[in-house]
Amino acid sequence: MLRNALKYVFVFTLMVTAFSAAALADSAQPTYDPCTGAAGYKAISKVKPGPSPSPTALKVKPWGIASRFDALSRYNPVNWAMDCCLPMPAKGQFLLGPRVLFGRVQGEVRRGTDITGIQTAVVNFDDHLGFKKSGNAFWSIDALYQIRPRWGIRYSFSPMLMEATNSPTTAFSFAGQTFAAGTPVRSKWERFEHRAGLVFTLSRTAYSSTNFFAEWLNVQDKLTIGGATGITAAVTMNDTKNLAVAGLEFDKCLKNYRGNTLAISGRGSIAFLNDSIGYDAEAALSYLIPIKTGRFGFIKGGYRYAYLKKDKPARMFNTTMDGPFVQVGFLF
Repeated sequence: MLRNALKYVFVFTLMVTAFSAAALADSAQPTYDPCTGAAGYKAISKVKPGPSPSPTALKVKPWGIASRFDALSRYNPVNWAMDCCLPMPAKGQFLLGPRVLFGRVQGEVRRGTDITGIQTAVVNFDDHLGFKKSGNAFWSIDALYQIRPRWGIRYSFSPMLMEATNSPTTAFSFAGQTFAAGTPVRSKWERFEHRAGLVFTLSRTAYSSTNFFAEWLNVQDKLTIGGATGITAAVTMNDTKNLAVAGLEFDKCLKNYRGNTLAISGRGSIAFLNDSIGYDAEAALSYLIPIKTGRFGFIKGGYRYAYLKKDKPARMFNTTMDGPFVQVGFLF
């Protein structure tokens, strides 16, 4: 009890210190950047033109095959982002978009004490319960509101439901109930995941931004296992976790094309507390299309990996989800 209290005090003190320092850095009133359409960044200074070139200088125009390579140089990624403008949320704007993850799921669970040598100690989602390891589709929705030039509030919600009927090759026990080998078992797994927290912009230019975020993560798992024929009674395990999340994310403009923007983004975070630990990482490309001044529609695609572990002697719930995702949304 005392150890858990000290953990919470330490984390709370760390977050207060970090956000106090960030608020102090945000106290300076910045200027408006016409490129990003948002306040909070230094405007690009004007450069006084130098002397005109010497009249004796000659311009050589490429000809033949060389002219074709000169045109292709515009598509060289090495030269991208030099004069690229990245649309970003301004104060009072929203960023909203649903996404679909085409995920691969792995998991292990344990509830109660097994008899050594007769039942397996850990129930496997694939081998024992028959949940699909790949070919799953899960939806979620993300929302961000920019309350100040450097501060934003973010919330996301991710529901999930999986059901399966399987005949395990080995016996196992769960929550005091024994399931024999070869007996049809029907399983149902429900998960509801809520994230809410603050996002602080550490640095931002016309073509990139780096953010630090601190969030609260609530995960509600409900796993029900019972005999498919009704002979074996169903047993249920409810597991609720509340974790603190800290992480970094970045966005960088790659290319502007006729008002549209191609950008790359990355994100990584760690979740802890409540006898649990987790990791989350994703990388993606996004394409933003202007709708009107300061408003954009976007499509985003990438890859995400998420791992969450709770391992105690008589209570385990470990899950891993990874796979490509697609997101469509609006900046308005």
